[in-house]
Amino acid sequence: MKYLQQTWHCLVFLCIYLLIVNYALAFPSDTAWTLLLFATLVVLLEVFSLIGSLQNLEFKAPHYLLAHVDEAVSIEITMNKQPKKFLWLMVCKVSSPRYLEEFIYSFYYGQKKSLQVTWQPYTRGVVQKQTVHITASDLFGWFKKESANLFTVHWLVLPAVHPLGKAAANFFQKQLILNKQNFGEPSFKIKKFRPYQPGDRLSQIDWKLSSKQQELVLREYEQEQPIETIFLFYGKNSTSFEAMLSLFYSFWQEFQKDKSRFVLLGEQGASSTNLTQEDFSTIQPLNDEVELPDFGRKQMILFIPEMNQQAEVFSASRWVQVYDYQQLLQQLKE
Repeated sequence: MKYLQQTWHCLVFLCIYLLIVNYALAFPSDTAWTLLLFATLVVLLEVFSLIGSLQNLEFKAPHYLLAHVDEAVSIEITMNKQPKKFLWLMVCKVSSPRYLEEFIYSFYYGQKKSLQVTWQPYTRGVVQKQTVHITASDLFGWFKKESANLFTVHWLVLPAVHPLGKAAANFFQKQLILNKQNFGEPSFKIKKFRPYQPGDRLSQIDWKLSSKQQELVLREYEQEQPIETIFLFYGKNSTSFEAMLSLFYSFWQEFQKDKSRFVLLGEQGASSTNLTQEDFSTIQPLNDEVELPDFGRKQMILFIPEMNQQAEVFSASRWVQVYDYQQLLQQLKE
């Protein structure tokens, strides 16, 4: 339909021009020749505006960029013509479904333009391509040509910043203080005897006392050196996955100065020792239950989107503290 309409416009435009030519030849006068000269100039401008390819335009933007879900980011994109390429556009409109703004230029012949756009991503991930739509038309809007131009980027879309990130940092700072009191490398000085709990080391069981009391009794020693605490996000697929990831990410940002260890566990496996922002962009939910990584004798604080049977098994160990999103949200608001 679009091409049929443009063909019709072209025929009408040609007929009008031929009528002016015939009029000038049939009734030669200064007015007729002036009208013919003006019509010829318009025809040349129309022809020039249709010759150059829109693919001769190139776009550049910051190659690396950090953004958060639902947060607007201002980006400067430069547009200009490729060297040694011809381009003449009577009217040029630049837009993109990803940006809030559109730009319109008249009599554009390839000069450098700076496009200040606003980009608001709604999903996490790594963006590697951006598309800019160009619509060019003649002076009267009868003839149009369109193009979608791509340019390469490496933009990270991180989880949304959670409003309770600072509250989580304060909450778990207190938890670490308690862990230092309850967990650590034992000295040779016995602090107390207590019943055995799943997760305790078998080497600490007092077998002689246990045989007398007919139950497993553990020797608990004075703690000297606190053991390392690991904060682990267990990315089980859930409606609360993104919300819990947002809270974990915001907490990680607030807590990095304490040099605590953070781990993301998702479909692609556990993140590396040094957690990066790209790990937060690329993590995908777990479709199946998986075992926790073996970190040795370390206290683990587990973040899980919602409580399930697997999480209850994890929480049975005295070395693992489990928080689901709703539970943690309630504690942070208290």
